[in-house]
Amino acid sequence: MQKIKPKRLESGDTIGIIAPANTMQNLDKRLKKIGVNTLEEKGFKVVFGKHVDKLYGHTAGRIEQRLEDFTDMFENPNIDAVMTVWGGYNCHQLLPYIDYNVIKKNPKIFIGFSDITALNNGLYVKAGLVNFSGPAFVTFCQPNPFDYTQKCFDEILIKGKNNLELIPSKQWANDKWYKKKNMFAKRELRRNPGWNVLRSGKAEGIIVGGNLSTLNLLIGTEFMPDLKGKILFIEDDADEGSTLVWDRQMTQLRQIGVFDEIEGLVIGRPEIGCGFTKKDSLEMIVKEATKDYDFPIISEVDFGHTDPMITIPIGIKCRMDTKKKEIEYLESAVL
Repeated sequence: MQKIKPKRLESGDTIGIIAPANTMQNLDKRLKKIGVNTLEEKGFKVVFGKHVDKLYGHTAGRIEQRLEDFTDMFENPNIDAVMTVWGGYNCHQLLPYIDYNVIKKNPKIFIGFSDITALNNGLYVKAGLVNFSGPAFVTFCQPNPFDYTQKCFDEILIKGKNNLELIPSKQWANDKWYKKKNMFAKRELRRNPGWNVLRSGKAEGIIVGGNLSTLNLLIGTEFMPDLKGKILFIEDDADEGSTLVWDRQMTQLRQIGVFDEIEGLVIGRPEIGCGFTKKDSLEMIVKEATKDYDFPIISEVDFGHTDPMITIPIGIKCRMDTKKKEIEYLESAVL
C-alpha cells in the first residue's frame, strides 16, 4: 500500500465539517458558535456540509446524504481539511460506497474520533491516507477548552512536527459538559497520575486503531487494517465499554489472532461510567486476554471519550518504551 500524507493546515485554510454518523441537530447553537469562533481564531474558515442537521432514524440523513457531504468535501478544491461534528453510530455504512480514487487524488486532513474510527481505518486501508483520530468539531465547542488538546492538534496538523513525544496531561475531566444545565460552568477536573504500564517492553510499528467497539465492526471486512507489525491504539466509552464488554471485546481480539500480529498496545483512559473496580479492573481483563504474549502495553493514555485528548495519526510509525513511559511519533503526519 502506498501511504499518502495530506498537506498541513495553514492560516487561511478552510475546514469542512460533516456528520457521517450522528446529526448536529443536538448540538446547542451557542456551542456551535463557540466552535466556529475557536477555529476562526486559529486562522481557519469553517464550512458545514449541507446535510449535517438532517435526521434519518438515528443518523444524520440517509447513507446517500452523508456520503454526499463526505465526497463533496474531498472533491471541493476550496476545502483543505475535513472534520466530523462528533461520533455516534454507523458511519461504517459509508465504507462500501466511498470512491477511494477521489481520496487518493485529493488527499486532505480527515479527523474525528469514536465512531469515526471506521472511516479512519477504512481510509487508511483503501486509500493509504494518513488521517487522524482526534478532536472533532464538538471538541472545539468547549467553553473551557484544554490547552493540552489544542497544543497536540497544532503540533501535528499545523506545525507538522517530527519525532513528537507524547506526555501525560496534568489534569483530566469526564463530566458531560454539553449535557449540563449550565454548559459554561467550569469542568470537574481530576489529577492525572500518569500512564499505567501493564506490560514492560519496547516496540515500534505503524499506528492503527481508535474506538474498540467500532474497530471490531470491521473484522472480516475489506476495511479492517492488517495488524502485522502494528501498534494498536484502542479505547471505548461508557456506553459501549463496560467491564463486561471490554472483556469480550479483548477476548475477540485474542481469538481472531490480533495479539499474534501486533507489536504493542496503547489503551486510552476509560470513562468513569465503565464500572471498573479493584476486583474487576481493566488491568485484569487486559492481562488475561493477552497472557502468553510479551508485547508492551500502556494504559490510561490521554485519548478516547475523556478530556483532554491527543491527536493520533493513523498510518505513521510510532515508538513506545515502557521503562521511560514514552510514546513517540517517529515521523511527520503531514506535508
